[in-house]
Amino acid sequence: MMESGYETFSPGEPEELKPLGLAAGMRLGLDRLRDLQEHRDIEVILYFDEDLARNSTLEADYADFRIVPVQARPFMPLAVFLRVIAERDPEFSERTCREPPVVEVLETGMLNRHSGGCVACTRPYVKGLLL
Repeated sequence: MMESGYETFSPGEPEELKPLGLAAGMRLGLDRLRDLQEHRDIEVILYFDEDLARNSTLEADYADFRIVPVQARPFMPLAVFLRVIAERDPEFSERTCREPPVVEVLETGMLNRHSGGCVACTRPYVKGLLL
């Protein structure tokens, strides 16, 4: 996720996600989320810390961790996670084809990226916990 400007998150059920059946509480494979992100222009934010994921908000977490490098946070955009894990574990991709890790969808909503005081980009997001 680009961090120039700033982002705001509006939790809810975006119309764009209803046809996909994405809703809080469901569990699906990491591979399915990757495909949705790539083909449906959905921002996926993965959490690795259950307590933080369940008891905080994306806006609060982005504010609290703004000085921490993205790859060192207890949450990160899926694209960053896949890049970092591929660098650290070259066999991860092969293993996930056989047994994809499961992600619990905790929240859906709309992400608004702002730049210069104007909304520059709006897209649906999924906040998920890697189980």
